[in-house]
Amino acid sequence: MGVKRSGSSLLLFLGAAVACGGDGVGPSPDEIAGTWTATKVEYVSVSQPVQTVDLIAQGGTATLVLNAAGTYTFTLTPNGEPTVVDNGDWELDGDIITVMPNGTNFELQFDVALSGNTLSLSGADTEYDFDGDQQNEDAKLNLVLVR
Repeated sequence: MGVKRSGSSLLLFLGAAVACGGDGVGPSPDEIAGTWTATKVEYVSVSQPVQTVDLIAQGGTATLVLNAAGTYTFTLTPNGEPTVVDNGDWELDGDIITVMPNGTNFELQFDVALSGNTLSLSGADTEYDFDGDQQNEDAKLNLVLVR
């Protein structure tokens, strides 16, 4: 998932990640396993937090399947761009979900919250090309998904 994050590459699971949250109690793996449809795939600039990009608001679509066996598939179709698919492993520890994409040597960590049928994954450290200059800037990745 090159790492041009303007939509043509897989956006969710690229970049070096650092732990996002604390030692809180979160949902159980069984509660979050399943198929989720994104209502938000948002990048927030670290240097200019008012600068955000939401790929779903721009007309894209995304689906995340978290299998109970600890694997995932993320399918993203940015508006006007080809569909990209990423696979890997995931694990949940309290209120932190760690995503380990296949074929990489890094992981992403999100704070996780479940409220009814809404799953929020927030705060993963990543990069995104906010200004289209082919240079990625540090960003936080936030996802909101429903089932």
